[in-house]
Amino acid sequence: MHGEAMAQSFNAQFRRQREWGWLLAAWLFLSGTGAGLFLLYELARLPDPLGLLALGLLGLGGAVLLLEQGSPLRAWRAISRVKTSWLSRGIVFVIAFVMSAVLALTPAVLSGLTWPNQVVQTLHWIAGLCALMIVLYPGFFLANNRSVPFWHTPMLPLLLLTLAATGASACALAVVSQLPPGVVQLRALAVGTILVSLILMGGYMLVMSRRGGAALESVRLLSVGPLRWLFWGGVVGVGAILPLALLAWPGIPVVSVGACMLVGAFLARYCLLRAGVYVPAAIAQPGLDFSRLNRTGGEFEREYAAAAGSALRD
Repeated sequence: MHGEAMAQSFNAQFRRQREWGWLLAAWLFLSGTGAGLFLLYELARLPDPLGLLALGLLGLGGAVLLLEQGSPLRAWRAISRVKTSWLSRGIVFVIAFVMSAVLALTPAVLSGLTWPNQVVQTLHWIAGLCALMIVLYPGFFLANNRSVPFWHTPMLPLLLLTLAATGASACALAVVSQLPPGVVQLRALAVGTILVSLILMGGYMLVMSRRGGAALESVRLLSVGPLRWLFWGGVVGVGAILPLALLAWPGIPVVSVGACMLVGAFLARYCLLRAGVYVPAAIAQPGLDFSRLNRTGGEFEREYAAAAGSALRD
């Protein structure tokens, strides 16, 4: 009885996460867009200024991350847990990307300086691989968080990859808009990334709503709750529907299309972060079945009380 009374005293209510907001969303946006743009630069053989722009975006994102951390020392301490933390691995990927990308792009800036072709190709491969991991690792980091069921899914890295492709195509579309052949190809790429992002986001919301509990509460926050204006108006409206309409309208400057896509890509990350809802810590342990414990109502409370009471007895 004592254990049951103690279990009932725990707070079983869902709680929104409020630690991560605009700054972390800006980091995810800048790093994902920059890394995605570098991958597009490599795969499509785009002009060198786009590679430099990608490097600049990632550098700006690093400055935002230091600002979000509050102290550069905190960011550097995070690198000490490479074996266990995706955040530490991500910092390693960023450092390796910056070093290899700077060396690979140096001949584009300093015309008198050249590297052997094999060295240049190796540097580009290393930078490209690191850029891919920079796109993916935030998804792995967030998906590893069992206490927020809305993030705890292998779909999240795939969604962030799609958002990075959307941001990359938006940047490329705006920068190389003066090249007619490139515009035709980038228009198709922009349409494709927008449609894939919409489909994947819809599938993500559907899967999370079927999970129930905290995941369903996250979907409610986005669809009909406080985040609905940013989600429907910003992510879906400005970031997807409006660009598709502008691309179908002849004569519209593609720069405006790219700007709308970038707004949507940023707000999508912000909404994903702000929609995170915690489950009580007592049930966010690896040995418990989320499909059964992630519930609301009397059944959730009984199972939560039993799990907490068992933990107290042990």
